[in-house]
Amino acid sequence: MTLNKRISKSNNKTKTIWNIINELLGKQQSMQGIQKLTISGTQITNQQDIADTLNRYFSSVNNSESIVIN
Repeated sequence: MTLNKRISKSNNKTKTIWNIINELLGKQQSMQGIQKLTISGTQITNQQDIADTLNRYFSSVNNSESIVIN
């Protein structure tokens, strides 16, 4: 499929364009999970335990603090 067809058939043209650019530049998306998390000297390696721990942490962060990303 040509690049123009890929873009025109896409529901998310911006994302498709960036994917094409990254392909042309030879960049590959890497979806590697966190292999190990150390909390207070204790290592967590089970993926579900890591997810639960991060969820508890981010759920406890004070929502009144604003995060501004420029």
